[in-house]
Amino acid sequence: GLVIKVNDLDVAADLGVVGKDPRGAVAYKFPAEEATTRLLGVTANVGRTGVLTPGAVLEPVFVSGVTVKQASLHNYDLIAEKDIRIGDTVLVKRSGEVIPYVVGPVVAARTGDEQVVMPPPACPVCSAPVARDEDEVAYYCTNAACPERVARNIEYFVSRGAMDIDGIGERGVRLLLDKGLIHDEADLFALRAEDLLELEGFGEKKVQNLLASIETAKARPLARLIGALGIRGVGSTVAGVLAEHFTSLDDLAAASS
Repeated sequence: GLVIKVNDLDVAADLGVVGKDPRGAVAYKFPAEEATTRLLGVTANVGRTGVLTPGAVLEPVFVSGVTVKQASLHNYDLIAEKDIRIGDTVLVKRSGEVIPYVVGPVVAARTGDEQVVMPPPACPVCSAPVARDEDEVAYYCTNAACPERVARNIEYFVSRGAMDIDGIGERGVRLLLDKGLIHDEADLFALRAEDLLELEGFGEKKVQNLLASIETAKARPLARLIGALGIRGVGSTVAGVLAEHFTSLDDLAAASS
């Protein structure tokens, strides 16, 4: 293939950025370290858009300086394609020295007791039916009100890459949901100091900082808000395009397909 190296800063700037990746730069990474271990089970993790991501439960193994007990299996099609089974001895890599994932099975080590992995017929959190679009790989929970989907959506909404509301992370979001103080992203902007002060871990200073951060978030650009809503297929780049075309969130909500 053709490799083009851009070492002129003006040219690199003109090439622009896709998402967070500059077109004029190349990332070089060390080769991932590998290890073998046993696949003990497979979990189905529900994401903010409802997508079910299979996760490997592993016999603990030391890889690249850390003990790995869980790893990504990406999607159920890949599991079937690679014929990864529960009970298999599997090859595990740490991609970029951070994210561990299962490469595939060591077929020669099989005993015959291994179990084929199947997509769950229902959501493991809310028991709603699982569906799959014809043109997509992912299986997803069909319940938009699934508690895990709601929680993860709000966690994403407050994160630094989205609305950047400081002082409330995953634990805080789930506490507010459990206490009934919020039910969706919009409820964050109606939180009151007197309600927050009653919660464990929410002191006066923390509450003041959180409410100030929420107030600051109200002034975020439209593109930032659209991206923070976690709409399937809408990342930061698409959110920017939508914000340029529609002048308000109401206009976007009223748009036809």
